Amino acid sequence: MEPTIPRPHTLNIWDTANEVDIEYVDTSLLIHLFGSEGKDELSYYDFHNFMENLQREVLELEFGHYAKGMNTISEAEFAKVLLHYTQLSTSECDEYIVRLQQRIPEEKGINFPDFYDFFQFVNSLDDFTIAMRLYTFADQPVSQEEFKRAATVCTGLNLNPHVINVVFQIFDIDGDGELSHKEFVSIMKSRLHRGVKSHLMHSGRWENFKACLKDQMKTR
Repeated sequence: MEPTIPRPHTLNIWDTANEVDIEYVDTSLLIHLFGSEGKDELSYYDFHNFMENLQREVLELEFGHYAKGMNTISEAEFAKVLLHYTQLSTSECDEYIVRLQQRIPEEKGINFPDFYDFFQFVNSLDDFTIAMRLYTFADQPVSQEEFKRAATVCTGLNLNPHVINVVFQIFDIDGDGELSHKEFVSIMKSRLHRGVKSHLMHSGRWENFKACLKDQMKTR
């Protein structure tokens, strides 16, 4: 029998700052997942598909924001998406992007399939960290080939070499051709955590969630 996910219970939370009682009621998302009566069961398979589709839609919105109808985005635009929501300051992000543009002056572009694959990899950072330990000792910097091999091991994806090169040009501060994967993972994890909080702390309604995401990207 396939395991299922039960519907979460309604919560009551006392907001001491505003001295109000906040009740979390059924949202469009809960209805979508558990039915109008809240009695439907959600299989792990269906939930996995739901999360994959949600992630793909969010990434399509981010990619489309910069692509503006084109099939590719520039390497600098890819860097902006990658560094967005990280713990880096605006000035630090600007330094990373300027360094990238100096190292790759001729724009080649990155298409959506390669963009999507890379962010699928970003969701497997814990597995990537373990894989890197199989190839290096004492957290030594890694080459592009070692990075690509480890990414394939932990995701099964064959990341585009150009995308990997762009990532190295962004994060390889001293330009020695190697990357501190520990620092890279730290920055990418901050992106994941801050990005989720930024989006999901807003209204629980499904359409409002997507509208909020679009509004945030317009203000970049």
